[in-house]
Amino acid sequence: MPRPTGPADRGDVEEAETTALRILGGASQSGVALERRLLQRGFSRPAAADAVERCRALGYIDDRALATSVVERHRRAGHGRSRMLADLRARGVGGEVAAEAVSVVAEDEQQTAIEAARHLLERELRRGELNDRGRRRVAAALQRRGFAGDVVVRALRAIA
Repeated sequence: MPRPTGPADRGDVEEAETTALRILGGASQSGVALERRLLQRGFSRPAAADAVERCRALGYIDDRALATSVVERHRRAGHGRSRMLADLRARGVGGEVAAEAVSVVAEDEQQTAIEAARHLLERELRRGELNDRGRRRVAAALQRRGFAGDVVVRALRAIA
């Protein structure tokens, strides 16, 4: 049964905060994602918002640190900026914070795409003779990894 949407009472906020801390103990969350999860668990919007703000004030929520961590994980996995931004949006990280975190990989993105293209091309070569179809598969794989079309074209030209 959903809880009321009026002002949150003290007990509801404390219960929401306890639940929020349990959620944060499992994995880092953005403020938006944590509030969403509290609402899904039946807490009122005011109680969820108050709990998120208390967790933020205590330093348990840091959207910038979360964004930096997510971007670094994607960078190591050889993903492009589009995929990074999509993941950050899905996690509830705001546009400005997400763009700032992704901007640090902009300079390295082309080199990352070239390395990924080399790896994918080697895989295609092991399958047999490389043809246009194989090159299209490599290009499609790079796009699925989140690289923009112009980055994909430059990466394929660099390894040709």
